[in-house]
Amino acid sequence: MVFCIFGALASFVQGEIGIGISGLVIGLLFSPYGLPMLGATVIAFIELINDRIKAV
Repeated sequence: MVFCIFGALASFVQGEIGIGISGLVIGLLFSPYGLPMLGATVIAFIELINDRIKAV
């Protein structure tokens, strides 16, 4: 995670904004916070779809 963030900062310094943003996103996903939150979001979305189907 730290290497992704350092690489993103270096990309921002060199003017590569797109690569820097993608590096920050990848760093966030590989952090201890990112993957569990992504999983929780997916589960919440699936539960929402399940509730909508049951309401029909």
